[in-house]
Amino acid sequence: MHKKPHLLIMAAGMASRYGGVKQLEAVGPSGEIIMEYSIHAAVEAGYEDLIIVIKRDMEADFEEILGKRLRPYINLQYAYQELDDLPPGYCVPADRIKPWGTGHAVLAARELLDAPVTVINADDYYGKTAFRLMYDFLSENDDAGDVQRHALCTWMLRNTLSPYGTVSRGICDVDDQDRLIAIRELKKISPADQNAVYTLDDGESWQPLSGETRVSMNFFGLARGFMQRLAENFTAFLDKSATDQPLSSEYLLPEILGQELVSSNCEIHTMKSSERWFGVTYQEDKAFVEASLRELTDKGVFPTPLWK
Repeated sequence: MHKKPHLLIMAAGMASRYGGVKQLEAVGPSGEIIMEYSIHAAVEAGYEDLIIVIKRDMEADFEEILGKRLRPYINLQYAYQELDDLPPGYCVPADRIKPWGTGHAVLAARELLDAPVTVINADDYYGKTAFRLMYDFLSENDDAGDVQRHALCTWMLRNTLSPYGTVSRGICDVDDQDRLIAIRELKKISPADQNAVYTLDDGESWQPLSGETRVSMNFFGLARGFMQRLAENFTAFLDKSATDQPLSSEYLLPEILGQELVSSNCEIHTMKSSERWFGVTYQEDKAFVEASLRELTDKGVFPTPLWK
């Protein structure tokens, strides 16, 4: 029997640019943290099971701030992304402190996942549209047949930029049936009116980029069978990183899915959200996020407090 999709939120990152544990910062009118808006939108869309990936020493704080509010509305479980959670025969390189990346974060929940899963970041506001579209897609598609069907929600670039610093975005190339062809990362993108510019030479020159460019914001829908591929590919990643960049290499979902498109039988369906994305990449973003959530509340998009 096809099970309802899970929601998995990646919340174990170090947040080095922000300068603190931004996942737990109060930004809503009644003290909500930003991921609560994603969870609220997901519950409205039909999700019933939530997994939050954290570091083990974060659990008490998460439970005190978040868990008590959520449990009446959704089945909440924690998974723990730990640096030493590696396949047998592998060990953490000396002096490594950086987490292994988003692919490893999803692997941390492998024992809890028995259905398709939507994977998102903890510190991003995605709106409601993406959750409805993704829930419907994952509910209608399973691993039946030879082709795994994954999904990716995309946003218009202009709706994802920060005025407080450059950002990196995954630029999506899609075919005429909205299937993903490739994701290529562009770093150091800045807004320019309704469009954007980017640099490949540390600002010596800037290239134009359309504001309507479709970009990935780490909002993935993964078929159940993907977990096996994710585990298999992780050992190959560790072998390569031990030689290339043992202290900083990351096992990243966009790169993994890009490799899957080339090397295995899978399709990645893309969907579009016209809503504004926002997040707290930089400390200065917090005031904008607070104002935006207040505006959404005043318009009746979300209640306050979120959980009655």
